[in-house]
Amino acid sequence: MKGIFIMDKKYLAIVYMLISAFCFAVMSVAVKLTDGIPVYEKVFFRNFFSVFLAYYIVKKNNAPLLGQAKSWPYLIARSIFGVLGVITMFYALEEIDVATASTIQKLSQFWVLIFAGIFLKEKIKPRQFIYIAIALLGVAIVSKPSTPSVLIPTMVCFSSSIFAGLAYTFVSKLRAYEQPSTIVFIFSAFSTVVMLIPTAMNFYMFNLKEFLLLVVMGVSAMGGQIFLTNSYHYAKASEVSIYAYSNIIFGAIFSAMIWGGIPDFISLIGILIIVIASFMNFYDVKISES
Repeated sequence: MKGIFIMDKKYLAIVYMLISAFCFAVMSVAVKLTDGIPVYEKVFFRNFFSVFLAYYIVKKNNAPLLGQAKSWPYLIARSIFGVLGVITMFYALEEIDVATASTIQKLSQFWVLIFAGIFLKEKIKPRQFIYIAIALLGVAIVSKPSTPSVLIPTMVCFSSSIFAGLAYTFVSKLRAYEQPSTIVFIFSAFSTVVMLIPTAMNFYMFNLKEFLLLVVMGVSAMGGQIFLTNSYHYAKASEVSIYAYSNIIFGAIFSAMIWGGIPDFISLIGILIIVIASFMNFYDVKISES
């Protein structure tokens, strides 16, 4: 019975991760469909709706709303890099397709390895640097250096993966101090307040369709965070993180349905290289933890 219960929890964790990936794919599509709205305003509404739900979860779990004083430096760092990651990702989504942007953003797992080694003193295997080099080759292919219109947003998306890697590294550090709901609430509140300033100064008056898309974006983003957190609660990251790559598949399907196209052949080669490097790193970590 114990073995069955453990398997049930792993199955539940996988389902949560798949739902999370679907939610983030929906968020990305909503971001791309609202290309007339300024990035800062989209980031504001992405987190504005999340604040209220995150607040409810914090209170329901009886978690500290603002965390402990000793964890504030990590909470602030997580929030700053998290906001930068969202801003750069949203900009990239306006210029390149959802599947490509999602793939490049997944490079954050490699940056977590590097930053965890620097800040958390975690060990990095020499061959993991090989995986990183392979993944960077994929980015170079996707970016098409000879095409500035593709190169610039691709590099911005690449920077998003670095910011996300830094944010996730501080989240890893905060596990010893704070509950997940507190971390999510502070990030949502911080990014909402920061983005309120440019939004108020240069407010874009959206129509009903755009407003509904902003609501979908905010709700799906929060759903993605909640299901992601629950997935990691029921299973080790090494057991379920690979399922987050279904986000790429969902993104490609949505792109084909809405815009009637998929990434070109060169981009698909680059995406495949990045995914292969990620799989190699995933199984290496999984084997090490077995």
